[in-house]
Amino acid sequence: MKTLNYSPVCDASGKFLGWLNALRNLSGAYVLRDKSTKQTLYVGESHTGNIAKTIKRHFWHWQDDPERKHRTYSRFKVEIAVRLTPPNTAAAAQDNLIRRLKPRDNGYVPVKNPF
Repeated sequence: MKTLNYSPVCDASGKFLGWLNALRNLSGAYVLRDKSTKQTLYVGESHTGNIAKTIKRHFWHWQDDPERKHRTYSRFKVEIAVRLTPPNTAAAAQDNLIRRLKPRDNGYVPVKNPF
């Protein structure tokens, strides 16, 4: 099992850090967790080659469509780990991380063992 290395998202002024911007044109899965409690909050993926933009969406409120809702997070209160993958395996990497980490905000419902 690979270790996840978590990093802060922004500097003290709220500006995104260089490591996040460097993920342009890359695909993979990512994990958001609470900095203080270390609780896994959300696991996502990008298979379109722009994981940086996908991650940044978690810190912006969408106002273009009132029906479009998503959970947003404070960039000062979370840290992120990224697992880079080829585009065709990003969704599988996300699924594996969801099963392993049981994030609070992915709607994870544990399956009861029928035996």
